[in-house]
Amino acid sequence: MQLRKLGRASPELGEVLRLYERAFPANERWGMDAVLDDETGISELCAFFDGELFCGFVVLLNQGDITHIIYLAVPEELRGRGYGSEALGLVRAVKPGRRLLIDIERPGEGFANNAQRLRRKAFYERNGCREAGVYYSWRGESYEIMISGGGITSREYFRFWRDVDKNSRIFKRG
Repeated sequence: MQLRKLGRASPELGEVLRLYERAFPANERWGMDAVLDDETGISELCAFFDGELFCGFVVLLNQGDITHIIYLAVPEELRGRGYGSEALGLVRAVKPGRRLLIDIERPGEGFANNAQRLRRKAFYERNGCREAGVYYSWRGESYEIMISGGGITSREYFRFWRDVDKNSRIFKRG
C-alpha cells in the first residue's frame, strides 16, 4: 500500500471528499477547504492506495513533535481487510519519532452507537495506541485522545491546538 499527498488538483480528491461526507457526521466535519488551502505544511491530506485501488484517506496536523490524525477513513466495503491498520503503519513510517494522536468518540453507556465506539477504540489499541487520559467536548460530542509514541498531558494537548491556530490559517476565515 502507498500513501499519496493530495492537493486541489489531485484527480483522487473527489473520491476522498465523497468518503469524507459518508464517513463523518456533519457535526464532526470542519471542512477540507482549510486543509487544502493551508500552505504552512501544518495540515496534510493524504490518500491510501493498494495499486490503483483507493483504500482511504487521512488528514494530519503537524506541530512540534506531534502529528494529530484528525480524520482517518476506509471505504465501508474495504473495512475488515487490514487497510486501516496498514494506513496507520504508513503514517507512522512517514512521521518517525513523532507522537501520534487520534481523537475517538468517547465510549459509554447511553450512546446509540456505543458498540461502534468500542470497536473503534479496540482497533486503535490493537494498532499500538493507548488512552492518553485527555478528554474534551466539541460540537456536542465527547472525545478522548488515543496516543502512540509517547505520552501527552491535557496542557500539552491544548497547547498543540493553540500553536496550530497561531502558526497556520486553518481556522481563519477570509
